[in-house]
Amino acid sequence: MKKLILFISILLIISCSSKLYVPKSESSTVSVDDLKTGREIYVKKCSSCHQLFLPNQYNEKAWSLNLTEMQDRAKITDAEKQLIYQYIVNAPK
Repeated sequence: MKKLILFISILLIISCSSKLYVPKSESSTVSVDDLKTGREIYVKKCSSCHQLFLPNQYNEKAWSLNLTEMQDRAKITDAEKQLIYQYIVNAPK
């Protein structure tokens, strides 16, 4: 039973992370490397506890509040939080 739950969890994470955009060009203020790093941190840190949310599911203010609320639980630094936020808010609409 534990293996089945683990398998289903992995499938959910993979299915959602594959829908997340992969940065291919720089935004006006953020390098493509920083956007890719933000995506990697988001997938790694956030999916370890819950399903990932697509960037357009929340507005910028809600994302900022969500990241602040989750920062301690996810054990992310201020720099990592900023990279995730930049990745999220620069997603194609």
